[in-house]
Parts: sequence; C-alpha cells; structure tokens
Amino acid sequence: MHSINAEHFVLSMSAEHEPKLEIGSGDEVTVQTMDCFSGTIADESQLFSSVGWDKVNPATGPIAVSGARPGDTLKVEVLSIEVGDHATMTTHPDFGALPGTVEERTRKIPVRDGKAFFSDEIVLPIRPMIGVIGTAPAGEDVPTGEPRQHGGNMDTKEIVAGSTLYLPVEVDGANLSMGDVHAVMGDGEVAVCGAEIAAEVRVKVTVLSGRPLPLPFLVSGDSVYAISSEVELIDAVTESTRMMRDWVAAESSLDPTDALMLLSLAGDTQISQVVDPRLTARFRLPLSVLEQCGVELP
Repeated sequence: MHSINAEHFVLSMSAEHEPKLEIGSGDEVTVQTMDCFSGTIADESQLFSSVGWDKVNPATGPIAVSGARPGDTLKVEVLSIEVGDHATMTTHPDFGALPGTVEERTRKIPVRDGKAFFSDEIVLPIRPMIGVIGTAPAGEDVPTGEPRQHGGNMDTKEIVAGSTLYLPVEVDGANLSMGDVHAVMGDGEVAVCGAEIAAEVRVKVTVLSGRPLPLPFLVSGDSVYAISSEVELIDAVTESTRMMRDWVAAESSLDPTDALMLLSLAGDTQISQVVDPRLTARFRLPLSVLEQCGVELP
C-alpha cells in the first residue's frame, strides 16, 4: 500500500503543483496530515494571530492517479481516520459566525478513548472527519482554505470513515490533496474551526470514466449528499438542490417537477460551514428513496 507523509503539503490546489506520489486506479494510500495550524500551536498561550495565514490549512499531496483525465470522476473511499491525542481550537474577534462578540482564545482539547475532553465536565464523543479534500482545478489556483467545485475546504462533517466522496478530475492525474481533519465538528463550524487535529487517513482511490454524478457528491451512512459552495449561502442551497433534483430526474422515471416534489418530502437542506470565503451547503437524500426510484450509484 502507498503512503505519503505530512511534510509533502500544499496551501493551494493547482494544476501547477508537481505530484508527490503517483498511485494506480483502485489503489489504497495512507495519508498523514497536520492540523490546520500546521502543528505550530504548542499550548494555550499561543493565539491564532501568531500563526499566520501562510501556515493555515495545509493539505497533504498532491497525489496523482494514473489514468485520470479531465472529464473523469475520482471516487475516494474513506477507509479509516486515526487521530492524534490532542486537538486545538482557536477563536478570533474578526472571524466566525459572530464576529465582534468573542475574544481571541486558544483551547487544547485532549483526545483519548474515543472522546474529546472540552473540559472536565464536558466530554464529547469524537467523529473524525476530513475538512479539506479536493482535486486540482483546471483554472486558477484555489487556496486550500476555500471550497469550490473541485472540493477543497468543504468542512462537511459527513466525510467520515466509511463514506465515499466523488470529485471531478480537471487535470491529468487529478492531483488529489487532503488535510484539515477534525476530531469532532458541528454543522456550520460557527467558531471558524472544529477540534483541529493531526491524523492518518487511509483511502481507496478509483478513476471512473465520465461524470455519472453531480460533483462534489458524497455517500455516507444511509444517505447521499450533493455539495455546493458559493459566495452566498442561498446560492449554495439552490445549487445543491438543483444538483440532486436534476440527477434524480435524469436517472429515474420522474420528471423535474415530480423529482423536486419528492425532494421536498424526503430530502433535507443542510449547512456544512458558514465561515469560509465560500459557504457550503449540502442536499441530503436517503438511499432508501433512491432505491425506490430505481437509481443506482456508480
């Protein structure tokens, strides 16, 4: 099995980055990742303002996948996520969902036995997820802190072990990168970060010919999710809904009107994050509904 360590990282997703590892379609790879602060915050005396944006959201990679060509789809199966023994959170008065209402503060969160110890009294079960994961866009470079159609900093808490993420291939080899793992995070990521933590992620990567799905697209647990990131949240909600509706209509006997009616009954609009330069929404539909529609996944 292939592996790549965290010293090989990028701070943008770009067609210009030279791959640090090449794998074949269907191969597994173990990816070591730093926390979103590049491991630079050692204790609670260090504040976010001491880190610098040039060290935020490193993504390990890029990983080239042989045979991946523009117009294809990259299927990324998340096999496992193993996290370190402590996570870091920071706040800053200029960032987050409630700017101007919080102090600049750092909190170290011990992680052990499957739990995150926010304090002596408040203990949360961990649910490790990947915050940044994407391929290289064909056009301009995109910072790893920003999500777009190529994936990136989607901060979608359903990208967990056992899930499968589908991403567009826009350059030869795809140039897959990932990082920004959270031990636990709530929808919205309202304080601008989750429990940021170093991790070891194992994935299986397969090239699919063409674009059988709207992208990015996620299968996790008992549901599927169409994911969109836009400058305005309502635009992300609209686009993720359109992605799901149009796909269901194309793959089933339902016309677009009936497909939207079904989504209104059985689906959910959900918010992934509201703190990045583009905001991310996802539309959820249960797998059981797809089965009744006769829709199959690639």
